[in-house]
Amino acid sequence: PYGVLHYLPFTALRSPAGRWVVQDFAVSTLPSASVLRYLADKGAGAPARALVVGNPDLGAELALPWAEREARMVGQREQGATVLVRADATEAQVKKLVEAAGVVHLATHGELSESDPLSSAVLLVPGGGEDGRLEVREVFGLDLHARLVVLSACETGLGKLSRGDELVGLQRAFLYAGTPAVVTTLWKVDDRATFELIRAFYARLESVGPVEALRQAQLETTRAFPHPYAWAAFGLTGVPR
Repeated sequence: PYGVLHYLPFTALRSPAGRWVVQDFAVSTLPSASVLRYLADKGAGAPARALVVGNPDLGAELALPWAEREARMVGQREQGATVLVRADATEAQVKKLVEAAGVVHLATHGELSESDPLSSAVLLVPGGGEDGRLEVREVFGLDLHARLVVLSACETGLGKLSRGDELVGLQRAFLYAGTPAVVTTLWKVDDRATFELIRAFYARLESVGPVEALRQAQLETTRAFPHPYAWAAFGLTGVPR
């Protein structure tokens, strides 16, 4: 995408015949064309184990009960998964485990800072010398080996456009840190609809790969939640395999 088109949910565009793009195409994007050459070999030989985080204990006003159910569900589907929820979902523990995971799934709140994109963060539980904010600047310093990162959180696909027309944000940070594909969101997603979409996504992931699994999951979600608000926020950035 170019400029503000980074913020466009392409799957929710409609053809002259009234069909959503997602009905006919699996869609993935890149922060810039130059990134593709660096992603081709990433994720090869990824560890089998998964790291799954959901509903960190951030206080009653930020509770995401469906995100906790989502995390437990993903943990049951992915072999050798470590599931961290509530008080266990600390930033310190995530940093300790994330570099050895083949799939990383974070179902929590995201926080966008347009004025300081490097401080945009995934919110986790503080402690152990960490403030509970896994910031973009910290993600850039990780050495990931995951074949896929799923940021099932609010506004994780947003950031600030740099001069090179790349989006500086969590999306680009995880690609830079070593994963070839990142699933992120463009707006504050519905907790229940997200659970259904993620369930359908992981049910198909092994058989068809991430970009087609996302397409099929979005189509399934439209049956119960037809409005694009419920499903079109999710997008895959990176290699579509």
